Amino acid sequence: MDGGTFNPEEHLTKLPIRRWNPRINSWETDYADYLEVKWRMVWFRDENRQGTKTVIRDKIIDPHNRFAYFELEVTDSRGNVEIGVGSETGDDFEDYIEKAYTKAYGRALAALGYGTQFAPELEEGENVVDSPVEAREREAKTPAREEPITEAQRRAIYAIYNALGYSEAQMKEILQQRYHKAESKALTKQEASDLIDYLNSLRDRD
Repeated sequence: MDGGTFNPEEHLTKLPIRRWNPRINSWETDYADYLEVKWRMVWFRDENRQGTKTVIRDKIIDPHNRFAYFELEVTDSRGNVEIGVGSETGDDFEDYIEKAYTKAYGRALAALGYGTQFAPELEEGENVVDSPVEAREREAKTPAREEPITEAQRRAIYAIYNALGYSEAQMKEILQQRYHKAESKALTKQEASDLIDYLNSLRDRD
């Protein structure tokens, strides 16, 4: 990075993060420092005045199942390149296409170093997009946690683990370790959302 004047610590917020606690077999809420994607963009532009590039490497937009997936490649002014991926469903956000793009872009910027330490979504694939207010509202919707996985979510999981090159046996191992379930159709809507983001975070690391 080229040493601009942006100070990310002036724009941090506290974000509620869902974490699965295997000891009590339940979800818990923790709070982490979070730099919203809009501030990562300001920071990036402050330190990269020219020669940047953003390319959509892959996208899936399925209006029928209300699912969107983006894979973005972002290049900074020094030629460093990182890839970010993001997916969302209309069950979670009405503007799910924009949210999926925002998530992918924010992850790419974090991978380039713009907010890495303030991007909890990179740790375990947390379902974070851009607004702590939205996250709190989603956290408050506890009934959705018991709703079954949607068809759009099942399609998303299948597409992403195929892109990762994972076998069915590997996926079953992840399902067993993270959710103590043998197959994806047994997941709740909340668990499926968590799994989609977790698989996307694995792509980020690759």
